[in-house]
Formats: sequence, C-alpha cells, structure tokens
Amino acid sequence: MSGRILRLYDTRTGKKKEVKPLRNDNIIRLYICGPTVYDYSHIGHFKTFITYDSLVRLLKYIGYDVIHVVNITDIDDKIINKAAEEGVSYRDISEKYTDDFLEIWRRLNMMPPYAIPRATYHIQDMITIINKLIEDGYAYTADGNVYFSVSKFEKYGEISKQKTDELIQGYRVEEGEGKIDMLDFALWKKSKEGEPSWESPWGPGRPGWHIECTAMSNRFLDPPFEIHGGGEDLKFPHHENERAQTNSYIGGEAVYIWMHVGILKFAKEKMSKSLGNIIIMRDMLKKFSPDLIRLIILSTHYRKQLEYSDDKIEEAKNILRRIKRVYRKLMDYEEYGVGGSIDIDSYRDRFLNELLNDFNTASALSSFMSFIYRLESTIDNKKLSKSEKLNALSFIEEFKYIYGLTLKDELKHDDKLIGLLINVRSELRRRRIYEVADMIRNMLGEMGIVLEDLGDKTIYYRI
Repeated sequence: MSGRILRLYDTRTGKKKEVKPLRNDNIIRLYICGPTVYDYSHIGHFKTFITYDSLVRLLKYIGYDVIHVVNITDIDDKIINKAAEEGVSYRDISEKYTDDFLEIWRRLNMMPPYAIPRATYHIQDMITIINKLIEDGYAYTADGNVYFSVSKFEKYGEISKQKTDELIQGYRVEEGEGKIDMLDFALWKKSKEGEPSWESPWGPGRPGWHIECTAMSNRFLDPPFEIHGGGEDLKFPHHENERAQTNSYIGGEAVYIWMHVGILKFAKEKMSKSLGNIIIMRDMLKKFSPDLIRLIILSTHYRKQLEYSDDKIEEAKNILRRIKRVYRKLMDYEEYGVGGSIDIDSYRDRFLNELLNDFNTASALSSFMSFIYRLESTIDNKKLSKSEKLNALSFIEEFKYIYGLTLKDELKHDDKLIGLLINVRSELRRRRIYEVADMIRNMLGEMGIVLEDLGDKTIYYRI
C-alpha cells in the first residue's frame, strides 16, 4: 500500500496535515489519553478508543509501523473520593476499574497497544520533569505545591483557540494555594490528611493530572512524535496544559498533529454521570455484538458529535445485517459467470480515498455499502467470475480489518439444531402452514439468527 497519503485535521493549526514519520524510519508514534479509572467504562469512552483503534489499523494497512500508547490515570481526586466513599484504598478502586477497562478493550476486538502505562508507576519521571521546569523558570513552588506559570508559555491557548483572558472568563480554573496567576495549574499537589502521597523535593504529595501524560509520553515516545489523540473535551484544560509543560520541558514542539474525537450525546445531551445518562459498556455488550457497537461509532465522522439513539442502532443493525448476508452469499457462491459487471478496484479506491481524507469512516462506510449492494446484485444474477469472487473477498477482509470487525457469530447456538428448525420450517412452508413457519422465523430472529430464503434454499446468519 505504499504511496497512499493519509491527512488528518490538526486541532492546533486548524489544517489537514500529512501523516508521516518525523524521523528517518517507518514509524508513526501515537499517544492516546486513556481513562481515569474510578468507575466502569462507558460508550463515551470507547467512542474515542474505537476511533483510534481503527486509525491504527489504517496506518498499518497503508504500510506504517505504529507505536501507540494508551495511558491509565490511576491517581486522581475522583479515584480518591470513590475510595473514601467505599472505605477502601485508592489502589483497590483503580485496579478494579482498570481490569474492567482492559476487559472491554479485549472484547471489542481492539489491537493491543505498545504500552498501557499507569501514572503511579512513573512518579519519579514526573518529579524529574517538574524539577527541570522549575530550574528553567517555567514553574514555581508554593508551600509544598508546584505550579506551572502559564504566562511563561507564549503560545498557550492555541489548541482551544482561546486567549488567556477569555479562558479566565469562560472556564472554571483550578483552585490552589499560593498561585500567582489564576490560570497557573498544579504540577505537584501537597498531600492532605488521609490521601495517598509520594515523597518529593517539595515534601509529600501527588502529581497533578496534566504532568502524568507529559511523563508517560516522554518515557515511551521520546518527543517529538506524530499524533496525540483524545476526546474533544480534553482540549482545555488538559491538552492545553500538557502541551505547555511538555514543550517547555523539551524546548520545542512535542506533537505534530493534535487529534480530537467528538463527544457522544444522548437525547441531545452530553453523556455524563451528573446527568445520569451513562451507558456502561459491560451492559451494552450484553445486548449488542462488538461488531455492531463498532459500526455505531464508525458510522459518524470522528470529529462530529455522535447522538446515541434507537435510530442510530437500527441503522447500524441494518448495515451489519446486509454485510453479513452478502458475505455469506459470496462465501457460498460457485456458479461463476463471465465477470466484468463490477469494478471492485474502483470501489476499493473510493473507500480508501475517503479514509485517507481525514479518516472519514462514515463516507468510507457509505462507499463500501455501495459496493455491497452492487456485489449482491451481481451474485444474484450469477455474473460474478471466480477471480472477481476472490477480489471481492479480499476487499471485504480489508474492510473488516480496518473497521475491526469479525463478522463472526458472537451468539453461540447449536448449528445442527438451527438446521433442524430450518428443515421443519421448510416443510411447514411446503404444506402452506405459514403461520407456524413465520413463528419459527421470528423466534430465531429474536435470538439474533436471520433466515433468508433463496428459491428452495434457506441460508442463515447471525447479527
């Protein structure tokens, strides 16, 4: 796939930039801000992570080696508060919900990252960076706390497209004792009674949120690196602060492309715990297959907000149902025609061009479905040649890989029993006992097994 050029929208510059290695190698380095593990993972989290998983797949598909890192924030006010509520240690909380996150990651057919670092394992890295920021005049101490001086970083606000005075007026700023400026943010927080703490040159305490990602991206990716990703809600303050401290630490621009994924909304409201409209992933996976969940998310352009609704679910179900049906037909197809009625390579080019233009999975999916419609017509009319069948299978496999789909049957049923029910239904139809035959079809449909009658033959597939 050499010669294919991917362009992504860079939030900081507001322009699409060509994705290319910054060093003399074939490696794209990608850092993704992971979860703060104080509760079960929800679909809003995985809108972001599924997007980046498919991006990694595309990068590999077009020929790059990829090093992608997904961090875990395992110390935070929310974690400490949850631990206090439940009367357990912060480590009990972080371990419990880290395990949940990793289980969901696996079940959603996500590619394993190069590293999944946890913040508390890199405290010394953070202390080293903070020390240098103090020495270079970018940070100052105040009674056991350490703050970054925003006024010392002239380019502050470029990611969120805000000036410092606008940020002060429009956002709730971080509180802290001894701050010189309202926008200054904590690199190190003095320990409070009963809270977990680590020893440091400024006394016992714990790191601020933003310094954690600076330490972990420096440790595993050695800036500058190609892509830094996260949800759009991280533009400010997290990514703005992270960029300021990382650039100040290394003395240059640390990230080539800042990439942000639109939030997920529920009934036109942002999904959030405070509104009580969170959809937990472990519950969602009891109702829907990983393939369906991935299609729901990837059917919207990553930079757009996704409104979660019954209509969106049904739309994804219909797409998955048709893909599986045509895939099954293609696998069973043996009555080869002369060919020439479907230009598969043209469909493939359209599909890839959409993906390469700012990773437009929505438009690419539309192009792929146009191919699926045409392919089904070609199969039904018995005009597909053997070489076209192989090429079509190859294209579907490429689509499956990039979108992270399996098209496998997640629901386990005895195939012999299903075959028996199909035979009974066929006999009922032959005898024109349609009401009972339809009842069998509907019951199987409720189990996720879809029947399709092709002349005197019935095939089935699962959704």
